[in-house]
Amino acid sequence: MKSHARVAIIGGGIFGVSLLYHLTKEGWGDVVLVEKGELTSGSTWHAAGQVPNFIGSLAMAHVHFCGTELYPRLEEETGQSAGWHGCGGIRLATTPEEVDWFHHVAGIGRQIGFEMHVIGPNEIKNIHPYLETFGVLAGAYTTQDGHVDPSSATQAMAIGARAGGAEIYRHNRVTDVNLLASGEWELITENGTITAEHVVNAAGSYANEVSAMVGLRVPVVNMVHQYFVTEPLDEIKALDKELPVVRDPYSSSYLRQEQNALLIGPYETEGARACFVDGMDWSFDMELLEPELDRVAPWLEKAAERLPLFGEAGIRRIVSGPITHTPDGNFLLGPAPGPRNYWMACGASVGICQGAGAGKYLAQQMVHGQAEINMASFDPRRFGDWSLGDYAMETSIEEYEHMYQALLPGEYRPGGRPNRVSALYETLSAKGARWAFGFGWERPQWFSSDGAEETYGYRRSNAFQAVAAECQAVRERVGVLDLSSFAKFEVTGSDAETLIDRIGANRAPRKDGGIALTHFLTEDGKIEGEATVTRLSENRFYVLSGTSAEVKDLDILCKGVRTGEDVQITNVTDDFGVLVVSGPLSREVLAGLTEADLTNAGFRWLSAREIEVAGVACRALRVSYVGELGWELHCSMADLVRLYEVITQAGAGVGIADFGLYAMNSLRLEKGYKGMGTELTNEITMIEADMERFVHFDNETFVGRDSLLRRKRDGIATKLVQLEIDATDADAMGNEPVISDGRVVGVATSGGYGHWVEKSLAFAYVEPSLAAPGSKLAVSILGADRPARVLAEPPHDPENVRMRG
Repeated sequence: MKSHARVAIIGGGIFGVSLLYHLTKEGWGDVVLVEKGELTSGSTWHAAGQVPNFIGSLAMAHVHFCGTELYPRLEEETGQSAGWHGCGGIRLATTPEEVDWFHHVAGIGRQIGFEMHVIGPNEIKNIHPYLETFGVLAGAYTTQDGHVDPSSATQAMAIGARAGGAEIYRHNRVTDVNLLASGEWELITENGTITAEHVVNAAGSYANEVSAMVGLRVPVVNMVHQYFVTEPLDEIKALDKELPVVRDPYSSSYLRQEQNALLIGPYETEGARACFVDGMDWSFDMELLEPELDRVAPWLEKAAERLPLFGEAGIRRIVSGPITHTPDGNFLLGPAPGPRNYWMACGASVGICQGAGAGKYLAQQMVHGQAEINMASFDPRRFGDWSLGDYAMETSIEEYEHMYQALLPGEYRPGGRPNRVSALYETLSAKGARWAFGFGWERPQWFSSDGAEETYGYRRSNAFQAVAAECQAVRERVGVLDLSSFAKFEVTGSDAETLIDRIGANRAPRKDGGIALTHFLTEDGKIEGEATVTRLSENRFYVLSGTSAEVKDLDILCKGVRTGEDVQITNVTDDFGVLVVSGPLSREVLAGLTEADLTNAGFRWLSAREIEVAGVACRALRVSYVGELGWELHCSMADLVRLYEVITQAGAGVGIADFGLYAMNSLRLEKGYKGMGTELTNEITMIEADMERFVHFDNETFVGRDSLLRRKRDGIATKLVQLEIDATDADAMGNEPVISDGRVVGVATSGGYGHWVEKSLAFAYVEPSLAAPGSKLAVSILGADRPARVLAEPPHDPENVRMRG
C-alpha cells in the first residue's frame, strides 16, 4: 500500500469508484481508494440499478445523461460488461400538472440530447402491452434509459481506474482521518497510514461515521428500501423485446423486467422508516435487512393493479437494504466546509443512475477548480447545522415518501418546518403570508388576503393577481419585505480590506459608509459567490450574501485568510433582522421616524449609515434589488417586530403594503438584475454575464483575474441577454431551451411575469451572434416554442432615475 497519494477516496461503492475512474481520465494518476470490504459491499451491490434520463433539474439531467452514455461503452474500454440493458423508460402522469412537468423535462432533453416523447395512453400500451393505463393522462417515454448490474458497472470502472494508474485497497477500513500541519490529510487504516493532499468521503451509508472523524456532521439518513423479484413468467419469456422501466405515481413504484421475471420496487407514501438511526454497524457488509412485506403491501397491491402480471406471479426474492437520503433528495458532491481539500461524494438515493456523472463532474471540480455544469444544487455547503438531527430524519423520510410525487414550482413540503424564522414570522403569518423555504428559513413568498393557498403548477397560479398588487404597491407607493434570511458576516482587522480585495473581483469600499457589489471567483475566473460589502468604519466591514450561501460564503471568506493576517470573521446571520423598505414614498415614510438626513445630499444612493428609526438602532443601506428608492434596515432581531410595526403604522396613510419573494422576482426582472445561482453560476465568468462593470482589473491580486483577462481577450461562446416573450398563461422559469430556426441556441436561466411593465421576461445565455438587441428567438415553454425578442435595455428605469430619486 502506498504511503502517499494525491487523492485518497474512502469508500468503494459506485460513487467512490466512479470518482477514481474519472480522476484518471482528467489526468490525475496518483490516486487511491480504500474500502473496508469488497467493492460495492455497502448499498451498491443490492441496488436495483435503474438509469433514467428523466429528471426536472438541468444540472442533474447532465449527471443522469452521463450514466446512459458511459455504462453501455464500458465493456469496449475495459473488457468488463456493466450489464447494460437499453430498454427505455416510461414515467406515467396522472394529473395535468405532471403533464406540464413532462413537457418542461422534454425541453431539458432538447438541450442535453436525450430523446424524450410525451405520449398518450394508447401509445403507452403499444410499447408496454401488459400495463394498465387507468387514470393515466400521458407518459414520458425516454428511449435511451436502461438498467445495469451495479456490481458489474462498478467493477468495470475499477478496471478502467487501475489502467489509468489508480490503486484500490480492499478489506482495509479507515479508522481515523487527521489534518496535518502541512495541510495534508492522514488516513489511518487497518493496514497502515496514507498521507494525501485530498481526501474524499465516498462512504455511502457510512458517510456520517467518516465525517465525524474530522468533526463534520452531514444530513444523510439511511432509509429502508425494498424491491421484489418474481418467479419467471411465460408472458415475459415470450417477449422479443425487453419491456421499458415504468415509474408509476399511482403505486409509487418502479416496475421493470428482470430477465424472464418482473422486479417491483415500491416507495411507500406513508410509514417509511429509517434504519441505523444510532449509527452504522461497521460489520454490516454484503448484508440485507429483514424483509417487511406487510409494511409495503398496500403499494404492492396497487402495483398489481397497474401491472396485473405481477399479481399473478410468485415472489422469488425480496431485497431489503439501506439507501441514503438527504432532505432535498440531492447527493452531497463537492467541498465540505472547513479545511481545504476535504470533499464529499455521498448521500445519493439513486446512486447507480447518478454515480457515473457524479464522479465525472467532481473530478472536473477537483482537477480544474470547477465543473462544466452548475454544481450549486449538489454542494455540501447548501446545508448547515439547522439541517441535522430531527430535521434531517423527518425530511429524509418525507423525501423518500414523495419519490414519485412531482414537486411543483413554488411548492415547499412541510417536513421539519418551521425551522429558522425571523421575529416577524407570527406577525406576517397572521397577515396571510405564504411561505417559501430557503436554507432552513421561512421567507414570505406572497400574501393571501382571502386565506387561499396557492394552486401550484407550471402555469400562472391563483397568486398572480395578489402578486401584481404587491408589485404595484412598490412601484407606486411603498412596500416592506422581511429579508432577515440574508447571510450576514462581520469582517474586521487590519487585513480585512486586503482579504476582500483578494477574494472579490471588485474593490472593497474605500470610504466609511461605502457599498460595493463584489463577486467571488475561482482561479479559472468562474463565479462562485456574490456579496454586498459595506465599510462601517476603518478595518470593519459588513458583508451580505444570499440566504442559501451562508455556509458556502463563510467558507470562502475563511479559506481566503492567509497565515499571519489580522482578520476576524463572525457569522452574525441570526443576530440581525432585515426590513426592505422600497418605493417612491419610502423616504416620506421613514423621514418621520428618524432624525437622520435621508435626502440625496445627506444619504446618497449606494451608501450606508448607522441610524436610529423610532429609537431602534439600524444599519441603514441605501440599496434596492427592486429598482426603486429605498433602504435596507438591519437591526437587532429582538427589535425587528417593533421596527416593522412603527414603519407599517407610519406608512398606513400612503398605502404601505407587504410584499414577498414572488413580487421581488418580478420587480428585479423588470429592472434587469441578475440572480446568483441562476444567471451567475460556476459555469460562466463575469464576461459572459455582462458584469464586467463590477470587476476592478486594476487590482492585480484578486483570485481569477488572469483567467478573466484571457477570457476577455479570447472571446466568449455564450452571452447573457434579457428576453421579452410572447407567453400566454405560463412564463419561463429557468432551464428552458432557447430556439432559433429550430435549433437549440441557448438556455433560459430565470424568468417570470413583469407585472408593472406587463411583459413576460426572462434571462438567457445564447450564442453571441444572436445577442444583438431585437434578435428574434423562441423559448420553449411547456412544449410550445414561444416567440421572444432580445431587449436592448431593462424594461423599467434603465437609467436608474427612480433609485437615485
